[in-house]
Amino acid sequence: MKIIQVATGLISIPPNGWGAVERIIWAYKNRLERLGDVVEVKYINQVEREPNTIVHVHLANLALDCKSRGIPYIYSLHDHHTEWYGKDSWVFKQNLEAMKGSIISFTHAEYLIDYFSETDKLFYLPHGADAEFFTPAVEAPKEHALLMIANNGLAGDSSIDRKGFRYGIEAAKQLDLPITIAGHPDNKNFFDHHSDLLDYSKLTLKLTNPTDDETRELYQSHTIFVHPSMLEAGHPNLTLMEATACAVPIVGTYKGSKHMDGMWVIPKIDTEEVIRGVLETIKTYGHRRQEMLTVRESRDWMEVAKMLHKCYKYALQVNDYYDSHITQKLYIDAYSQV
Repeated sequence: MKIIQVATGLISIPPNGWGAVERIIWAYKNRLERLGDVVEVKYINQVEREPNTIVHVHLANLALDCKSRGIPYIYSLHDHHTEWYGKDSWVFKQNLEAMKGSIISFTHAEYLIDYFSETDKLFYLPHGADAEFFTPAVEAPKEHALLMIANNGLAGDSSIDRKGFRYGIEAAKQLDLPITIAGHPDNKNFFDHHSDLLDYSKLTLKLTNPTDDETRELYQSHTIFVHPSMLEAGHPNLTLMEATACAVPIVGTYKGSKHMDGMWVIPKIDTEEVIRGVLETIKTYGHRRQEMLTVRESRDWMEVAKMLHKCYKYALQVNDYYDSHITQKLYIDAYSQV
């Protein structure tokens, strides 16, 4: 099967550093090729309608470009701004139009299926991790240390604490635990707005866009991953999946129905809940880490690719208008055979 993954045009693929969507596209390509598919990454101006070819688009405006040119496409929603700006926004309306024009569309956060109630072409597809690369430490570190990896801010406003840095740092301070925050250099702008957080002596910042090797070392050298995020288009998002692959127990927010092994899900976002989660995780640490060691390989991108492969295969069999009934059958058949 021939598949075209449409590049965002924003960051190179594979990305040199930060770039969640670009990492997802690269992961799809690598795992689908192992299944025997021929996968190309192309810019939208290079995409033409071809027989027996799947076109998978990851930005709404690029999906609508395909629609205007009569190119059938599969669409993935990665944009958390659709919820932030609300249903009256052009962001929501553009994404909805992209879904309605697709063969089938995917969201990586289950709750967004209900949010986009105006279409029944939207289905859940989980994220994964490279479990071959993100591997656990041979032994968990002896002393507990907290870790947060993220690019904070929202809708161009660096001061918004979307990722919950304040809650993580305040929890670490009250518990007298070291905490490392790593990620994109743009996080420096967040700390310019919240400079009081820098007073904690056991806070380490690594805002250098860490390489994959550096990121893996961070997971392996810390014991608890903290992620009290207020808004995500992926539940679980990529860092939660990487933490799972590295068997690092998690304290944070999660809205999915599928059990996240080793994770303490906080019922609301505040410092006290993060503290409670960290304390409970420390008490049950061995059990939680063992849970993650048991399931980590099943969270690999290969399991996602198998489902995608099935969906692509069924999509190629449909040559007429992709109505909701056909879309639902495609997804249910693909899902049940994975």
